[in-house]
Amino acid sequence: MSRHVTFMTIDDAAHYSPGERAAIVAAYPEHEREARARDIPVLGSGRIFPVAEALIACEPFRLPRYWPRLGALDFGWDHPSAAVELAWDTEADVVYVTNANPCAWRPRSTLPSRGCKPSMAWPPPWATACW
Repeated sequence: MSRHVTFMTIDDAAHYSPGERAAIVAAYPEHEREARARDIPVLGSGRIFPVAEALIACEPFRLPRYWPRLGALDFGWDHPSAAVELAWDTEADVVYVTNANPCAWRPRSTLPSRGCKPSMAWPPPWATACW
């Protein structure tokens, strides 16, 4: 059996006029619009916080060595595992996600020692790690 996945956006719904499509998209909460109208992100359940990514994202920059950092891991028994690295700008009281591995690097219901290695070094050599 072969599989096929069809990706569609609201723009592919030709039975709606452009005005109707715009009204439908405008009716979604702002943080859900890309997921519901454009299928972004494709996998997962979409954004859960009512904050647009553009409001919290920034261009990459070199992190000062003195910022405290933390690595955290969710082993995920009945859900995929995930790992994240954080850096804290103590002067501005802002926490940055500096690296994340939200993909399933270990199948669910598998011991951590039996899964494949995450795509990022774990724990990061500079970080305090928690799980």
